Amino acid sequence: MIIEITRRECGWLRSTEGWLLVYGRRKTGKTWLLRRCLDWDLYATVTRMGECVVDTGDSLSVVSLGECVKVILGRLRGGGSAVVLDEFQRLPERYWDLIAASSGVGEGRLVLCGSSLGISRRVLSPRSPLLGLLAPFPVGLASFSDTLASLAAHLPPRETVLWAVLARDPWIIPHVDLSREPWEELAFKAKWLSMAAEGLLGEVFLEEERSLTRAYEAALRVLASGEWRLNVIAQVLHSAGLLASPAPSAVTGVVNVLEEVGLVEKIPLWRTRGARAYYRHSSSAVALLIYAEEKYLSAGVEPRGEDLRPRVAIEAQFAVGELLAELKGLMRTYTLTPEGDLDIVLLDGSGRPVIAYEVKLGPASDRELRRSAELAARLGVPEFGVVSLAERPEAGWLDEAYGPEDLVEAARKVSERYLKRVNRAQGL
Repeated sequence: MIIEITRRECGWLRSTEGWLLVYGRRKTGKTWLLRRCLDWDLYATVTRMGECVVDTGDSLSVVSLGECVKVILGRLRGGGSAVVLDEFQRLPERYWDLIAASSGVGEGRLVLCGSSLGISRRVLSPRSPLLGLLAPFPVGLASFSDTLASLAAHLPPRETVLWAVLARDPWIIPHVDLSREPWEELAFKAKWLSMAAEGLLGEVFLEEERSLTRAYEAALRVLASGEWRLNVIAQVLHSAGLLASPAPSAVTGVVNVLEEVGLVEKIPLWRTRGARAYYRHSSSAVALLIYAEEKYLSAGVEPRGEDLRPRVAIEAQFAVGELLAELKGLMRTYTLTPEGDLDIVLLDGSGRPVIAYEVKLGPASDRELRRSAELAARLGVPEFGVVSLAERPEAGWLDEAYGPEDLVEAARKVSERYLKRVNRAQGL
């Protein structure tokens, strides 16, 4: 079964003008978006061997880098549709001045695409000849709402919601059986898929110094274990000799870079003592696979589905929070207290709480839900709702209740809203 995620970035790309720098982690769908959503007449890809694969739409050829740049510059001077240069981070910087000199000479449009951590920083640095010529266009994971709306055409509502948590990282879709429970499928294939996940992250850091690369990779492994506190992450990295100090400030720069490149997400914390943000992997699929590798496979133990199920539940909580925040135009936060946690707290523009939600993978008891509702009330949240990924809760005292079908419908509304916004921008 071939499944493609219809992404809002496609419309955004079509509405852009001028030269672009598209960048992000490998296998997030950059090439897919560029090939399908841009009107291009030449698509060149720099290979690891220092050559170019040139696609004109009618033919494919392999040429030297010098010949590749010559062909691209000729197309730019001649005008027409976009010229795409993919894997741009592999192109030596000696060619950058030639590319910069072609800006404004013709009517052609250049789109550069890169996958390394340093490519956007190098292109946008004060010393770059390309500075000011390209508008940055980061491509991260597909949104949860776009993924949910796309999968709904192929799966029942419950399975749609569960798999959308992982399938927003699109590389995983061809490698899994979507008819199985996600935790069972990931546990069964963790040995092979974890190697792919680590490879994707490793290529991001190819241009970095070895000491920095080790710090980035170690931070990602700690985050995959479920640890989110900067002070603990700093202590782990310091103990491994990767940081000069165990102070939280010592790891802030590392985490900020990972957030900048789209590998880490920072979720604001509300009414949580001693912390302002919860740090986690942007990709639930990568987080779960690295977790399986670190906790089980590295010790020679095969993970079981029941080992990964609680982690899928946590990842689902954050994905649902993203969807509901988009649906209502509010800010998503998370709350951790000694009395308990609130899975989702949505705030308005002035920072006031609007509603809190409990997210359950399966059915939840009324007693358990009332305990969370009481916590929300004590913290000053005026409304309380419940999301169950098994079935819509029927408790009449709830302010809001969502089941899998409701989440699918919410995702469709959000995706349609973005499409209308792009169409308005294009005058359609």
